[in-house]
Amino acid sequence: MSIPSKYKEVKRTVIAALRSGQFQHEARSGINVKNLLATGRVTAEFVEVLVARSNGTQYSSSPHHSVASIDVHVIESGGWYVKFYFVSDPDTVFISVHQ
Repeated sequence: MSIPSKYKEVKRTVIAALRSGQFQHEARSGINVKNLLATGRVTAEFVEVLVARSNGTQYSSSPHHSVASIDVHVIESGGWYVKFYFVSDPDTVFISVHQ
C-alpha cells in the first residue's frame, strides 16, 4: 500500500513547524490532559519523533468544526494522538497531543 501524497505533505509541514517553533495551541477546556505539548509535559522534539515514526495508515483528516475550509489532521502514533491544523506554512495550531 502506498502512502497518500497528502499525508506526506502534512507530515513534512508539521515537522517543519515543530523544528522552527512556528506553532501555537488552540484554547480549549481540558488542556491539561488533552494538549501535553501546550503544558510542557512533552517537547516539540518528542512530538516530532512521534510524527516522524507514523505512516499513512495512522493518518486522517476532516474539516474543522467551525471553519470548514481548514483541514484538521490527526496522527496516531505509538499510542499517542496528535491533532492539529495549519494556518499558514509552516504555522501550525495544535489542538491535542496526548495518550
